[in-house]
Amino acid sequence: MSVFKSLCDSVDDEQLKNEFAREMKQIRNSAILLKNPVPLQITNLGNLFNSEFDDHSPLVSFTGDRIFFTSRRPSGHGPELPDGQYPEKVFFAERTQKGWSKPRVLGEFFSRSEHKSILSLSPDGNRLFLFKNDREGKSIYVSQYLNGEWQEPEKMPHPINSQWDETHAALSPDQSTLYFTSNRPGGFGGLDVYMSRLDAYGQWGEPVNMGPVINSELDEETPMLHPDGQTLYFASEGHTSMGRFDVFYSQMQDDETWTQPVNMGHPINTPDDDFFFVPTLDKSRAYYASYRFSENVGRSDIYKVEFDSLYNGSLAVIEGTIQNSKNLPVEQIRLLVSRDSDNRQVGDYRPNPATGRYLLFLESGENYTIKEVTPESEEQPLNIHVSEQLSYNKTEQIVMLQDPRMAAPLKPGLMPTPTDYRQLAEIPRNSGRLQAQAEDTTFTIQVLALRHYSEVGFWFFRGLDIESVNALEGRDGYLRYVTGRFRNREEAEKHRNRIQQNGRFSDAWIRPWEPLEELSEPENSNKISALQTNVQ
Repeated sequence: MSVFKSLCDSVDDEQLKNEFAREMKQIRNSAILLKNPVPLQITNLGNLFNSEFDDHSPLVSFTGDRIFFTSRRPSGHGPELPDGQYPEKVFFAERTQKGWSKPRVLGEFFSRSEHKSILSLSPDGNRLFLFKNDREGKSIYVSQYLNGEWQEPEKMPHPINSQWDETHAALSPDQSTLYFTSNRPGGFGGLDVYMSRLDAYGQWGEPVNMGPVINSELDEETPMLHPDGQTLYFASEGHTSMGRFDVFYSQMQDDETWTQPVNMGHPINTPDDDFFFVPTLDKSRAYYASYRFSENVGRSDIYKVEFDSLYNGSLAVIEGTIQNSKNLPVEQIRLLVSRDSDNRQVGDYRPNPATGRYLLFLESGENYTIKEVTPESEEQPLNIHVSEQLSYNKTEQIVMLQDPRMAAPLKPGLMPTPTDYRQLAEIPRNSGRLQAQAEDTTFTIQVLALRHYSEVGFWFFRGLDIESVNALEGRDGYLRYVTGRFRNREEAEKHRNRIQQNGRFSDAWIRPWEPLEELSEPENSNKISALQTNVQ
């Protein structure tokens, strides 16, 4: 430190003085953060996801069974470049019973030898935001998932993209706000975080700089808003960085202003680049990229962060599909959600334009008012109570997918206080061994897999023959609900198509029975048919 101070005092160049001052500030930040490490575990994802080339930008799907990431490893879609690496491409892998599959390039739209890097995945999993260079410089693109395939990426319109550089983009949980980075004029220094909201007609409004609380005189990157709608994660070279990019978070307050960013601390952050921090829904884990000095397989690597404990609170994830009986443009349909306890609007939800499907992220234990509105009309408001059972007849069906605990992330030096999970508890599992319907059947249909709690309400299984539904508790911590036993895959496919005709159970999938039975704990896997009389 004394060397830097002497150098700072001995030079006349103002820019060089500022650089020395910044270095001294980062050294002081490092000393504080290294003395107050955050209690957590960081694991390199290993050779399957990391290579001798740059690997970064990990995105895990909402269900946890698919991971996307960007890599400069050879992919067959571009030559070796002068720096010894290959053009950036998006790879993905799927989780199977044996673990993660070998990553493969997402080849639908990578026929040209150009850089394309993944930025974010929309909350419903049907839109990929991408970065690539074009005639205007660095720009943001988006690809839609339709009919089982990712479509050719389309460039985001002005005013999101500009003649300047736009390098990252991510949607809010209600899909009505886009957070992105740009170095357009009028910012606070380098790349800044901006936000743009959809208007009543589904058009992006004029971007607003998020101000000096979030943006520093240096670069900010990779903003991600957590599904709680209140926690913004981003990387910054400024604020209280240890050096280069560090991961920070900021909380939205009741007046919609943001708190001063908190450095996520050591060992998440290092004196090198640490960025693209994406936590899971319950914030018990996160994935991010880092140029850590001694632990990398290659250059930048992908890591998993596991915190010591979970947090208080709960977040219900509700799925539905709009009816749209008036055949209106889906882009103009909005679900305005207000919390009754303080009459505060907590979401301006936008259904997927192609499917009409939406996800609501709401705190449990609260009453909400939901209005379906368009620029010309407003439907009768509906009220729901987000509890263990959910029912909202305006839509096809509302489904609680998760009920994990939610709260603010860790602060350096503070330990979280664990509490018990709330139970969904509407379908108790009977004692006794799960009985096979026929000894020669080998396939079943999985309609739901849950973790963090043990049961789900009977309302979920409306439309199914309750006698055929079984709950299998796995040794991996998942409770799986399956329906039917079938002699061959063809019979299973016919049954799956039949139960999906009403638009529900779109994620149901066919799987062999024997491996699933081997994965399950026999003493805890039971029929649920005794509750047939409870189904309404």
